[in-house]
Amino acid sequence: MRTLLVAAIGLTLSGCGNLANVRSYSTPYAEPTSGDTARMRVITNGMARGVPARDCVDWNSPGAGVMAVAQSGFASRNGQNLGMPVSQTRVQAADLVRTELKVPANQPFTVNFQSQGSVSNGYSYSCQQSLRFTPQAGKDYELIMLESGQCLMSLQRLDTTGNPSPVAVEPARLCNASDAL
Repeated sequence: MRTLLVAAIGLTLSGCGNLANVRSYSTPYAEPTSGDTARMRVITNGMARGVPARDCVDWNSPGAGVMAVAQSGFASRNGQNLGMPVSQTRVQAADLVRTELKVPANQPFTVNFQSQGSVSNGYSYSCQQSLRFTPQAGKDYELIMLESGQCLMSLQRLDTTGNPSPVAVEPARLCNASDAL
């Protein structure tokens, strides 16, 4: 009986650490309402989540949440248009979603990409990567996050005519072990 009680308490408490993870799927990314900003176009066939003002993945951080997601049933900011220049980079696939968002400038910004699926031979795959960078005020960025047999992530800054130039990014770590999902 004691073993059963200890197991029940353990299961109850284990859910507490996962509350932020559930929130990270059900909360849309919140754009900044003040301060310097940059614009970011997100193109993905998975789930792209953002963490403003952090150099690590922290789902408890104010504003953190889903930016764009190709699957239904999740919070997102899909389809938002801020009038960014048309990109010279051509990415086409039937299952891509796009959105344009404001992100805080001159401070770290962390992005997490997640995708999973299966192929006809019964094997499943998953892709999860995180990166961080510091957007510059008034600049436009395009973030492409795709799973096509491998995880692909690309961040570029767009000039006023949509010509891309690469942006230096760094891998982002977890702020807390409970932010793993």
